[in-house]
Amino acid sequence: MTMTGQMPAAAKPFRIAMLLPTLIVDGVVPIAIYKGLEHYGVSPAWALAGGCAVPALNNLRTWIVSRQLDPIGLLIMASIASGAAASVVSGNIFWRIVTDCVLNAAWGSTFLVSLFLPRPVLFYLIREVVAGNDASRAEIWNSLWNTRLIRRTLRRMTAIWAAVYFVEILIELALARTQTADTVVTVASIMNAGATLALIMFTHRTMRATRSRFEREEHATWPL
Repeated sequence: MTMTGQMPAAAKPFRIAMLLPTLIVDGVVPIAIYKGLEHYGVSPAWALAGGCAVPALNNLRTWIVSRQLDPIGLLIMASIASGAAASVVSGNIFWRIVTDCVLNAAWGSTFLVSLFLPRPVLFYLIREVVAGNDASRAEIWNSLWNTRLIRRTLRRMTAIWAAVYFVEILIELALARTQTADTVVTVASIMNAGATLALIMFTHRTMRATRSRFEREEHATWPL
């Protein structure tokens, strides 16, 4: 039996390139603004806050246009914004490092704890990407959870996401012992954006491999 007929005809397959605007606007541009403002004499704390303006406006634009939140963009922006707010309030960029580690710990713990829940958090993140507001696609994705292969794959990937967040914390703390706060903030911002991109690419490649295995083992066409 095939599930092909259940997929909406207008559906567009997910591509990594679809995420590049988000990664550039929410990851690369804030770093460039931060370094540019600092170069012209703006204090590091306020320069960091200035870097948050673009991703904040981009996410606001996305919400106004589509009434949807961009989960990847919010993930990146949350890391930058929380540290910027702490830096401005305290007047010390060191707190950017502290809040960054705390936020990474929170995200890592969220992924880790979700492994003990009925469905891991990555199940919902991927559903948001492949289905969005399309109820029929969401229903198809939900039905895939009944497949042992999908459950096992999503749990394994969720565990890897959690591990990466905790590794980032260790790297940032190690850098804080030997580098200036300004250097750590710059490196950490690049590392966070790079790690997010690497995780997305890993997830995409894994799901493509899972799709092929699903079709071999289930003798059915991948429905999404």
